[in-house]
Amino acid sequence: MWVLKLKKPNNFVVGLIILVVVALIALGIWGFSRENQMVRVDRTTARQVSTTVSLDTSIPVSNQDFFVECRLDRDRLRSERSDMLRDVIKTAENEESRQKARNDALKLVLDKERETEIESLIKARGFTDALVLVQDNTVSVVIKTNTLSREDVVQVADVISRVSGAKPEDITISAKP
Repeated sequence: MWVLKLKKPNNFVVGLIILVVVALIALGIWGFSRENQMVRVDRTTARQVSTTVSLDTSIPVSNQDFFVECRLDRDRLRSERSDMLRDVIKTAENEESRQKARNDALKLVLDKERETEIESLIKARGFTDALVLVQDNTVSVVIKTNTLSREDVVQVADVISRVSGAKPEDITISAKP
């Protein structure tokens, strides 16, 4: 029987993997539609700033499947990251590496809890569906709706800020029909 002993992952490699995963998630959220309405919250004047983004390389996905598919991808990537952290915790050669992996695993769980809570609170405001991604200090939200009023943006941003602690400039809210 062959036993493969893995070396402790280099912080640069782990960081690079995380960056690629985050980029793939972000592209997955915004890359499935030819026109998404991007909304940025500006709480100082409580106004809605929107632009239409055209994407040339889109993959057609039915609207009802978009949110399900993105959640599945997000959960799959999170599960892979969790497995990797669990392996690091088991095989770490020093306590500092083991503790860092534990902290990262805890952060992963807390981010998932925040995402779920924000999604539930947005749905409670009357929206059909919402997809939330919490990454470090930023929060990206895609809401299933044709348009968002200024009041909707401010209310959703307030919910996000209260639950995640993110600053208004670190919150992105998108509408997807």
